[in-house]
Amino acid sequence: TKTSTAAISAEYGRFSGGVANMITKSGGNEFSGSFRTTFINDNWRSLTPYEAGLADDPRIDKIVPTYEATLGGPISKDKLWFFGAGRFQKNEDSATTFHTNIAYPNTVDDKRYEGKLTYAINQKHTLKGAYTNRNRKETNNTFGDVMDRDSFYDNKEPTSLLSANYTGILSSNLFVE
Repeated sequence: TKTSTAAISAEYGRFSGGVANMITKSGGNEFSGSFRTTFINDNWRSLTPYEAGLADDPRIDKIVPTYEATLGGPISKDKLWFFGAGRFQKNEDSATTFHTNIAYPNTVDDKRYEGKLTYAINQKHTLKGAYTNRNRKETNNTFGDVMDRDSFYDNKEPTSLLSANYTGILSSNLFVE
């Protein structure tokens, strides 16, 4: 991943802001993978000045793990490779209603999966297919400043993406993607 905010190549055109360029992994001729766990806790953060003035500490003292894993490798050496990844987190932190100072938990259950296949038809032609799925469920969500529990709602945000990509060198002067 490369992030640039100045001295940007002309290929990106005129813009304000920055460019994030990312190359995703497709697998290789050796199996590789990773596993990582990250721990967070709402109680490990400082109270905001507003929260410090409340009668009760609104933070939730609960350790929340995030699990992330990847695995990639060959299905057929020098011909077909796979890559997969997943991220799983169920976070619970606290929030407080506006003016009425009612502390409440906000829970977000977030699961993401990705799978990718890369097929080298020959040295000049490659076909890639990928699938990404994310299921995000939130409990006690709000919109704007709310003053009572009747304004909370639960929502689900399922998203998925299926993509295919072909790259080929047709001649010394012609490349197709």
